[in-house]
Amino acid sequence: MNDTIQKDGLKLIAPSDIRAIRRRVRRWGRENYKTFAWRSPRHQWHALIGEVLLQRTRAQNVLPVYEKFRARFPEIEDLKTATLPEIETLIYPLGLRWRAPLLKKLCDYLIQNEGRVPQTSDGLLQLPAVGPYVAAAMLSLHGGRRAVLIDANVVRWLCRLLDRPMNGETRRKQWLLQLADDMTPQKNVREFNYAVLDFTMEICATRPKCELCPVGPRFCAHGRKVLLAKESFGALQ
Repeated sequence: MNDTIQKDGLKLIAPSDIRAIRRRVRRWGRENYKTFAWRSPRHQWHALIGEVLLQRTRAQNVLPVYEKFRARFPEIEDLKTATLPEIETLIYPLGLRWRAPLLKKLCDYLIQNEGRVPQTSDGLLQLPAVGPYVAAAMLSLHGGRRAVLIDANVVRWLCRLLDRPMNGETRRKQWLLQLADDMTPQKNVREFNYAVLDFTMEICATRPKCELCPVGPRFCAHGRKVLLAKESFGALQ
C-alpha cells in the first residue's frame, strides 16, 4: 500500500490506492451481484418504497415484505385503497410499526403525484420517510445520478480501511464524509454503489471474511492486522 496522506492531522488514503480499491470492489461486485427485486422494479415508486423499507433493516428480511407490498399494490391506482392498519400489517414482520404512519404519508404523496418520484436530492428529502441515505440511493441506484451512499456497513468498511474506531457519530465525521466522497467514482456510480452494498453485506460484514476480501491487506489496515495476527499465531505452533 502506498503511504497514506495527511489532512488536518488525520491519515487518509492516497488517491492511487483509492482507484485500486474501487477497481477491486467493482470487479467483485460484477461477479457477485445480488438480484433483489427492488433493483429492477417495474415502477420507480416501487423502488422508493423498497429503499425506505431497507433503512436499518437486513435485505433478506425486507425481501418478503417488499414482494407482498408490490403484489398488493402493483399500480399506483391500487395504492389509493391502502390504509394505515394495512400498511402496519404489511411491515409488521420488520418490527418497524413506528414507520407505518410515515409510509402511509409517502403513499398519499405518490398517489397525489401519480407515482412520480422527485429527481433531485432536495425534492426527495422533502418526502415523508426519506432521509439522506434513501435520497442518495434513489439518485445513484435508480436515477442515474452521482450520489454518495453512507450506511452503517459502509461506515464500518471505511473505518476498517484505516483501522479507526467507530461509533454512532462516526458517519457524521468530516474525514469519513470526505473519504466516502473520494471513494465514489464520477461515472458508473450505480455499479460501484451496488458493489459496495453487496461487498459490505457479504464480505466486510460485522464478522468480516478477510480471507475472501478482494481489497486485501495491501489496502486495508484492519486486514493487515488480521494477517499479522495469523502469522504470529502460526509462528508459535
